[in-house]
Amino acid sequence: MLEIKFTLKAETKTCYRFETGERPEQMTLYLKKSKVDAAGIDPQKGITVTIDERK
Repeated sequence: MLEIKFTLKAETKTCYRFETGERPEQMTLYLKKSKVDAAGIDPQKGITVTIDERK
């Protein structure tokens, strides 16, 4: 399992843009505002993404 912490870097009209790391290891994740808001997640606090192999 892998956990990656992302911080909010910007907002578009429909998405939140989260980033982690510095170049060349930097990663960017775009999530729809409607999904994040519906889940009750405060994007200002950042997010943690957990990656696990599908079983």
